[in-house]
Amino acid sequence: MESIIKSFFIGLFIGILLQFYDDADVLFSYKVLTVLASGSVGFIIGLITEWLTSILPIRMANSRTYFFIHNFIALIVTTFILISSMMFTSSEMEGQVEFTPILLIALGIICIANLFDYMMYRRAQHKLKSFKALIKDK
Repeated sequence: MESIIKSFFIGLFIGILLQFYDDADVLFSYKVLTVLASGSVGFIIGLITEWLTSILPIRMANSRTYFFIHNFIALIVTTFILISSMMFTSSEMEGQVEFTPILLIALGIICIANLFDYMMYRRAQHKLKSFKALIKDK
C-alpha cells in the first residue's frame, strides 16, 4: 500500500513538473485538474505495479531483484498507460515529437524514485544491522 501512495505523489510531482514544461495559456483550474489527473494515473500505475509484483514467484525474494523487477514493471505499465492516453487524446497532441519528452521525463522520474527507494531500503537495513550489533554487545 505504501508503494501505491508513493506512486500517487510521484504522479502529482510529474504533473506539476509537466506544467512548468508546457507553457500553454490555460485556466488555473485546468492546470490543477491536470495535476490531479496525473496523480490519479500514478495511483493506477502503482496499483497495477504492486499487483504484478505480488504475483511473482517467491524464489525472487532477493531485495535487489525485487526492486529491479518492480522498477521494470513500473516503466512498462507507465509507458503503456501514457501511450494509451496519447491515443485517446490524439487531438490534443501534435505528434510523437511532442509526446516523447513527456514520456522520457515521466520514466526518468520513476527510475530516480525507485532508485531512491532502494537506497533508503539499503540504508534502513544497514542501520538495523548496526543496531543489532550494538544490542548484541551489551
